[in-house]
Amino acid sequence: MKIITIIATLVIGGISCTNAPKSDEAVTTEAKDVNESKTGESWKVNTTESKIEWVATKVTGYHTGVVPVKSGEIIVNNGEVTGGRFILDLANLSVTGPKTVDSANSNKLQKHLRSADFFDVEKNPEGVFELTSVKPYTGGAVKDSADSRQETISKYKVSDPTHTINGNLTLKGITKNIEFPARITISGNMAEAIAKFNIDRKDWNIIYPGQPDDLIRDAIHLGISIRAMK
Repeated sequence: MKIITIIATLVIGGISCTNAPKSDEAVTTEAKDVNESKTGESWKVNTTESKIEWVATKVTGYHTGVVPVKSGEIIVNNGEVTGGRFILDLANLSVTGPKTVDSANSNKLQKHLRSADFFDVEKNPEGVFELTSVKPYTGGAVKDSADSRQETISKYKVSDPTHTINGNLTLKGITKNIEFPARITISGNMAEAIAKFNIDRKDWNIIYPGQPDDLIRDAIHLGISIRAMK
């Protein structure tokens, strides 16, 4: 059975309590048209093995969590990923860390993240990510941080990326196009991609500042794990 895997890894250790993870900053622009005429095979996403992991930081520490993938498909043509669309289950967003936080506080934060202060899941229970292009990586499409190079191996950056991915991300009814590097490898009947990047939550009108003495950083680190089967 042919399997394609797109994985974005996420490492929690080593986060500064005052800064967001040092990662590639996704280039965010206005939404782009999706090429509906692309040919290829539709491979169904395995939702039990797919998820989006996140890291959010604030003055006093950090939190991690998961957004489940509700459904989706990947388009494969001649052994290359050419498109795809994924539905994000924001209504079931969860908090997973840090481990020092007890379950009561985790549940409280989880409820708050689902509220109108953040994702407003009562009005917007789902998010959407739809690929608009997958191109060979040239090294110039993604902004590098000031103190590290793109090729540097990092817990929060992809080493030796092979592709640049563009896609429309819709959260809270707002759609923006994001561009980020990925390492995609295809061997036999399996493909794997790794991507790690930050986005600015304010681009999707997620503007809750946090407490005056514990402000939340604008950058959110994302790790996207998608598995699909033919």
